[in-house]
Amino acid sequence: MLFTRQDLSALSLTVTIGLTMSPLATRLAHAQLTPTAPPTSVAPKAAAPAPLPPPISISEQRFRELSTYIKGRGVVDESTRRDLATLALALDVDISAPTSTLEMVQRLCPARAQVAIWLGDDAAMDAAFTRMQSVMPASDAVALAWTRELITSGQFDRASTLLQSRTFAPERLIDVKIAYALALLGLHRFNEAQAAFNEAPAAGRSTAQQSLISNGSIRLNTLKTMWLRELSAIAQDQSRGDIPLVELVTSKGSVLIELFEDHAPNTVGNFIEHVEAGTYAGTKFHRRLRGFGVQGGDPATAAGDAGGRSTGGWTVPDELDRVDRRAPLVGRLVMVKQPAAEAPDSPRLNSAGCQFMFLLTPSEQLDGQYTVFGQVRDGWEVARALGNDDEILSARVVEKRAHDYKGVRLTEEKQGDFSMPRLPGAAAARASETRFDPATAPKLVTPTLGANGKQEISVPITPPASAPKKP
Repeated sequence: MLFTRQDLSALSLTVTIGLTMSPLATRLAHAQLTPTAPPTSVAPKAAAPAPLPPPISISEQRFRELSTYIKGRGVVDESTRRDLATLALALDVDISAPTSTLEMVQRLCPARAQVAIWLGDDAAMDAAFTRMQSVMPASDAVALAWTRELITSGQFDRASTLLQSRTFAPERLIDVKIAYALALLGLHRFNEAQAAFNEAPAAGRSTAQQSLISNGSIRLNTLKTMWLRELSAIAQDQSRGDIPLVELVTSKGSVLIELFEDHAPNTVGNFIEHVEAGTYAGTKFHRRLRGFGVQGGDPATAAGDAGGRSTGGWTVPDELDRVDRRAPLVGRLVMVKQPAAEAPDSPRLNSAGCQFMFLLTPSEQLDGQYTVFGQVRDGWEVARALGNDDEILSARVVEKRAHDYKGVRLTEEKQGDFSMPRLPGAAAARASETRFDPATAPKLVTPTLGANGKQEISVPITPPASAPKKP
């Protein structure tokens, strides 16, 4: 949780932006990176939150209504997205109005940041946090909240710089060290990350904080093993000098992708075949998923097929059991798959088609489940910022080797239920999914919100047992 409810009372804030890291069942791989010992004492439970004060404006009241609706429903559908976009404009007007008091700005800026997170608007989120820091410069809670959002959106350098740029109160040092270690993980600075975990004060850790430290150390060793394995593959790519390249020109700018033909030849062949056939030109990215990325290849506008298209016309075999398979690290591209019928939370074998996604953070839980077939060579800031309705204006092969590129086709399956991978620890439901109705135009089902899913608002209002009526 980014702001605690105690922080809300102290800062006169009315919202909480949440992010939960969950355990990963992975053994320690490197004994030289020794996790810190469990704490000798556990912090007492926090007191019950104080009731919310009356809304300070119509926009704050509307924010509370939509927050309750989203929590009760569990999704942000397209209608709600439009309502959130309207609310964002109203909040911007109230925050910037000459008549706005300091209290109004302090209360409305966190709401604006949360709306931006729901909409996947990094620029608006940054602007809201910047404004919060200007009106609450001494707030450690604001700095930590911003840092965690930067980490979940792949901005590890900015996160580490922000943490190092200020002196935090002693009671914040546990959270600060955890956040700093997670930022360093994204930068492959593993020894420094473990040192940060170990430096987190042992006294006063909560159960959640101890879990973050313990599981962070486990993640660290797993990622270090993957990274060391990657170094030889990276050297091999550089020595060849003929790595296939594809340029995606998007509505936010250009992204140059290099493809791992030596390690996923069939997936690369399939991808280039789709690029050259025009499959991706004019398509949109489905939603931004914090912690994973964006999914491309919208079947509603894919060329050459009428209705119900979700695979590009066929599925291709996985390339998961190769000893030299590439790791699911930051900036990598993986193929999106359909869920298994017998285990909806797991991907079905050999069910990838044309859809792909960028990884915003290290995603070791995908290793051996999803085929990693490329990475961003240039334009990472563009790729990282892509979100809902951003469009691929054109796609072209910049460089390839002197042979035909066609993937092995398994089936002529044209539609199905494709899903993004689950966020770590999300046992109850997939983090998000894209369902396609073959009888009509494809229908988008937006991400499920929850403790282990997309960031959610935390307000001391009990969500209804069933989905509430739309306010």
